[in-house]
Amino acid sequence: MNKWGVYLTEWNEYKAIFHSLQDDILVTDRNGIIVKVSEGTGMVYGVKASDLMGRSVYELEKEGLFTPLATPLVVKEKKRVTFVQTGPDGRKLLVTGLPVFNDSGELVRIVSYSHDITELMEIKAGMEEMSSEMERVRSELEQLKQQQDDGGLIARSDSMRKILATGKQVAGVDVNVLLLGESGVGKTELARYIHSKSERREAPFIEVNCGAIPESLFEAELFGYEDGAFTGARKGGRIGLAEMAASGTLFLDEIGELSPQNQVKVLKLIQEKRFYRLGGRKEISSDFRIISATNKDLEQAVREKVFREDLYFRLNVVPLVIPPLRERKEDILPLIQSFVDHFCKAYKRKRILNKVVIHELTQHVWRGNVRELMNLIERLIVTSDAFVIHEEDLPSTYKKAAEGYSEMNNFNETLQETVEKVEKERLEQARRYFRTTTKIAEALGMSQPTVVRKLKKYRIK
Repeated sequence: MNKWGVYLTEWNEYKAIFHSLQDDILVTDRNGIIVKVSEGTGMVYGVKASDLMGRSVYELEKEGLFTPLATPLVVKEKKRVTFVQTGPDGRKLLVTGLPVFNDSGELVRIVSYSHDITELMEIKAGMEEMSSEMERVRSELEQLKQQQDDGGLIARSDSMRKILATGKQVAGVDVNVLLLGESGVGKTELARYIHSKSERREAPFIEVNCGAIPESLFEAELFGYEDGAFTGARKGGRIGLAEMAASGTLFLDEIGELSPQNQVKVLKLIQEKRFYRLGGRKEISSDFRIISATNKDLEQAVREKVFREDLYFRLNVVPLVIPPLRERKEDILPLIQSFVDHFCKAYKRKRILNKVVIHELTQHVWRGNVRELMNLIERLIVTSDAFVIHEEDLPSTYKKAAEGYSEMNNFNETLQETVEKVEKERLEQARRYFRTTTKIAEALGMSQPTVVRKLKKYRIK
């Protein structure tokens, strides 16, 4: 302490050394009046050091020269304190404040010195961004792995989770599965999922659209034909779909569209797994698993005698009814996000949907189910010109809910809660499309440090 006392009372002796220091050194009395200051202080704060003499640090703080202050902290703690101070141009300074006592133990001076750590703070922000980016990539990899485990299917609702769980369970055994549900709910995707989880996953998955093949050609398509079997037959014959499915899965889509004649042929194929090519005499065996699907009520069709009862029972060993999209609204938003990501990548575009559009899409009835939603998202991505897709971009049939929607109509939350909700959503959308916080800042018109801070605030990876 005596050393400090000599240092302060014999100022002229040490003046040259004091001012040669590049660091910011500032001395105040216990009331905050500046009594000594180095030339380096003026360079740090962009003022003349001589203009600071005799000034109050409290007044300088009000003028925006620096904040917070070392003097009150040292006066309160009466010991060394270290903290980060912000200068007038936003630079960051690491400040250390020291108490100086006289021989009676009274606090008489506060000495503070600082180091410019703006660059270090920027490096720290960059490291945080890198860490955040790595966490985001890890999260995306986990999601990708989960989607791969689920065959890429979206299942947030309890009903779809149960469907996938059952599908995964029956995949391990060669039981016949009948997939039921409205058109567009994802029956084909579920059939592929079951195949991918079965021991036959390395073998072919052959889809037969029973409603698209003309009745007169169904037998030739399913069983194949020999050379010259009928007029117009391809030279050399052709292998049938049932033979192509050997060791794999034969998926009979739209099974309810089969004519009574073709129902008999399919029933025999399922029972025996043996058949003849059209025009052939050699019996062919093919080991495959049967998965069938329809959007028709087969029980009603059986009662009306338009669908064979024995075939129905053969197919309906394990029925899985996929609910329509309007009954599993929890799946709509993740499906929207998945389709936006997919089509943006496919068409090399960057697009996001605003809140009103998302509201409309989550409230829509979706009579065409997942297929209708997918087609609409593709249309919006292709036809929109701006980064943000607005309600004006929606086809007229999708604007009913959008016209009556407004964040301002929600009086169940405060204005600040509404602002934060919208802000978080915009940041989440931007995070999905831009790899760095710098790009996000450019897109949203804010500074990069602000983006980093808000991502951390909302825990957005």
